Amino acid sequence: MKKLMFVTSVLLLVIWGSNLAYSGQLQDNLREFILENNPNGHTPVIAILADRVDAWELAQSLTNSGATLAERHYAVVTALQEKAASTQGPVISKIEELMYSGEVTDYTPLWISNEIGITATLGAIEEIAAMPEIETVIYDAEIELIEPVEQSQPGGKGDIQSVEQGLIAVNAPEAWAMGITGDGVLVSSLDTGVDGNHSALYSRWRGHDPLYDGHPEWAWHDPLTYTDFPFDDGTHGTHTMGTICGASQSTGDTVGVAFGAEWISAGVIDRGGDLPTRMLRYRTAFEWTMDPDGNPGTMWDVPAVCSNSWGHHLSGFPGDECNDYYWETLDNLEAAGVAVVFAAGNEGYDGLRIPGNRATDEYRSFAVAAVDGNQSGWPIASFSSRGPSVCTPDGQPEIKPEVSAPGVSVRSCYPGGSYSTSSGTSMACPHVAGAVALVKQANPNLTPEMIKQILMDTAYDLGSTGNDNSYGYGMIDVYEAVLVAQSMLEGWGAITGRVTDAENGDGLPATVTVTNRTPQISTTC
Repeated sequence: MKKLMFVTSVLLLVIWGSNLAYSGQLQDNLREFILENNPNGHTPVIAILADRVDAWELAQSLTNSGATLAERHYAVVTALQEKAASTQGPVISKIEELMYSGEVTDYTPLWISNEIGITATLGAIEEIAAMPEIETVIYDAEIELIEPVEQSQPGGKGDIQSVEQGLIAVNAPEAWAMGITGDGVLVSSLDTGVDGNHSALYSRWRGHDPLYDGHPEWAWHDPLTYTDFPFDDGTHGTHTMGTICGASQSTGDTVGVAFGAEWISAGVIDRGGDLPTRMLRYRTAFEWTMDPDGNPGTMWDVPAVCSNSWGHHLSGFPGDECNDYYWETLDNLEAAGVAVVFAAGNEGYDGLRIPGNRATDEYRSFAVAAVDGNQSGWPIASFSSRGPSVCTPDGQPEIKPEVSAPGVSVRSCYPGGSYSTSSGTSMACPHVAGAVALVKQANPNLTPEMIKQILMDTAYDLGSTGNDNSYGYGMIDVYEAVLVAQSMLEGWGAITGRVTDAENGDGLPATVTVTNRTPQISTTC
């Protein structure tokens, strides 16, 4: 434990320094954009501070040092919070001064990646950007739901005693037969909301747990109307959550991969009438997802997976089809132990949506293609967004997406207690989120990176041999993934005794490498 505390204390001093810019920098073309579109008004922007924690490096170091997931979560969250608390003061003071003069209308500080959302005049934005604490100021761009390609009219009140065909296609029933249903696992989504009264979802909303008495906001994030019980402002979020974990308690009608899991959700998409959904709302929701109860020392409130069926069109960022300003926020969420999955998009050969098009490695961002799970051979859906992507460290194209799942005529929950079928990668993504929950039940020790590696390793290869730009590594196979996760669980344990050099018997330091099927974990004792 002393060693772990030492490693943590050293790594808490690490800041994100790979892309530091001089103070006074605005996002490319931001000034011109404001002058053209809103020269005399207040524009929503996000000010990114220069001094930030490299939470991804911190998390990897802690994992390699033998830290538990709870220890990793605590170290990451507290490091991020302490960094924000120690650096944002002068910037907030300047913002409040500008509010007094009417040049700033509102602001929202965030610790997830040391940023502050601001709505301000161009003059105020430039004044804030010129502060030495600021790295850059970016436009708070609008985000879109990945609308289903088609959706049937709702029907049926859960009186069908069946299993949705897509669940059969990914071999979920075989995992259920082993007792792996997602029991004890918490899942989450960022979507239009969820109908918390739907019979297939009601009993497993985590907010019913006595631990949440007086604190429904730990299980339901509503950024606009601040309701204390989940509802759906559309239909999309209820459908996607149904695919993650929906099942009728009375009839056995099962539409969810992990029907034993409990859920929380953030209703952030297409909310508030004409009020645009912007990046800040998502960043705030990701911060909530990282630590819903506000106590970094607890893990029971932290979901194993966050499902995202939304994204930006590439055209929304002229000259920046990658928008890497999302990347750090997502890295930090995964560093804290939450696996993040994205729908690839429904643009076919026009490319994946932002930020699912990130391809810095095969874990980030983990994008899901759509196949037809109702047809033999599981053909790729014509609408499913395809790679490659140039959102890579060196700008060279890499294969995207990562895996595939059923996304054509998927039957799931519809607000009001009924059901409907929809098609889109929005329907494929929650299949993978449910798969993460099953793998997590099979082996609670696994990190997000390990779980994603298992899903890729066990996917059923489709299309061109190996990884390709339509299917990724292929259709997820939940049963095989669970088997691999369990085999890794059998290898967990402690190495005891004195570690010496085989040649001369000397004591520390010596390196011990423990290798499982996926991936390799190496630590120095």
